[in-house]
Amino acid sequence: MPIARTIEWQLTCSPEEADSRFRRALEALDMSPQGPPGQVHGKSKRAIMKNRWSADVSVTITPGGGEGSHVRCRVEMPGGTKHFEVADEVAAGVGEEVFDDRGLPQAVERLGKPGRFFGRKEVRHLRNLLRFDERVAELGQGQYGGKQGLVVLTNQRLFFFEKSLGSETVEEFALSSISSFSVGKKMTGETLQIHASGNNAEIKSMGHGQGDAVASAFRELKSAGTQAQPQIPNGGGNDPLVQLERLSSLRDKGIVSAEEFELKKAELLNRM
Repeated sequence: MPIARTIEWQLTCSPEEADSRFRRALEALDMSPQGPPGQVHGKSKRAIMKNRWSADVSVTITPGGGEGSHVRCRVEMPGGTKHFEVADEVAAGVGEEVFDDRGLPQAVERLGKPGRFFGRKEVRHLRNLLRFDERVAELGQGQYGGKQGLVVLTNQRLFFFEKSLGSETVEEFALSSISSFSVGKKMTGETLQIHASGNNAEIKSMGHGQGDAVASAFRELKSAGTQAQPQIPNGGGNDPLVQLERLSSLRDKGIVSAEEFELKKAELLNRM
C-alpha cells in the first residue's frame, strides 16, 4: 500500500503566483506538472542514487492570509521515508522568500547558539509540521520519553519533536487541554511539567531559562484567549488597553501578523 504524507504551507504571495512557482519548481525537478489553476500534479522517477522511490506530488493552492496563499502538498510513494525530502526539494524550487516564517526565526534566535546547533535538523523540518494558521511562540530543547528533541509552543498546541535517521517522533498537547505548567530547576537544567486533562507529562533536561520561557509564553497565550481564536487574541478582561498591550507583545514575538494586529487594534480602539 502506498504511503502518503501531507504538508501545510503558508505563502506570502498570491495564489496565482504560487501556482506559477510550483509549476516551475516541478518542471525543474522533471516532474511534468499538470492540472488546472490551483491544482498542480507531478510525478518523479525513482532515484536509485538517492535510495528514493518514485513520488506522486499533488499541490492544492487556495487564498489565505490576506494576499497570501494556503498550500497543501501531498507526497505519495510506494514505500520508504523520503516524503519530506521530496517536499523540501519542491519548496526550494518555489523559493524560500515566499514562505511565511510564522515566528520561527525569532524563536530560534532566542534559543542561542548551542540550542540552534543541536536542533538544526529539527528546525529545518519544523516548517513541515506546522498548520496553515499556526505560529511559533517559543522553542526549547529537552528529553521526552528518553529521546532528545525540540519543544515547540505554538498558538494552538505544545508538541515535542525528535527527528533521527529514517524516523521521527511527535507528541502533542492541545493548548485547550493544558491547565498549567510547572518548572523544576536544577544545576543540570530545567524540567517542564505539563498538567493536561487526562495526560500529565514532563520534559526533562531543558536548557536554563527555556522551561520558564515556554511557561511564560503559554500564560500570555492563555490570557490573550488565543485558543479560541488562534491568530487574533480577544481575552484580557474588559480593559482594551490591557488587551492592546498583550496583542502588541504577541505581534513583537511573531505570534500574530502585522495585519492581524492592525485589525484587532482598530476593533479595540473603537471600544474605548
